[in-house]
Amino acid sequence: MTNTHPDFGAVEGFCTILLRLTLNCAVPLFLAISGYFIASKKISTQEEHLAFLKRQIPKVYVPCLIFSLPYLALSIYTRENNLLTSLSYYFLCGFSVYYFIALIVQYYLLIPILTRINKWGGGNFLCRNLHTVNNICHVSAKS
Repeated sequence: MTNTHPDFGAVEGFCTILLRLTLNCAVPLFLAISGYFIASKKISTQEEHLAFLKRQIPKVYVPCLIFSLPYLALSIYTRENNLLTSLSYYFLCGFSVYYFIALIVQYYLLIPILTRINKWGGGNFLCRNLHTVNNICHVSAKS
């Protein structure tokens, strides 16, 4: 059995670790910052929230569906999953790296709750999110 971990002492190994840590933190950091800015949206009524959802969800969900089509076709062609599972992955953004689209849609749906949290201490909310991102990156770096 060969060791697949980079050599921490070598410059190349250090650069590999640094690159991996940077890439592992990109999506969690993006989500934390997105959550902060979404929470600061001035949406005070249910009608404004629904109008926001109708405007924003297609902007992120439709491109995800389009870019997931090759994964869906490959999944069906190779019979990696049954059809129902493949379609579930497709519509729930479960193929490849598109899981963050589902998280963004969840942020959109949670705007009323995020807005209340923001009113209770928005700056602290961002700090807690960044602390969570730090913990996720620390855990993912160990794996």
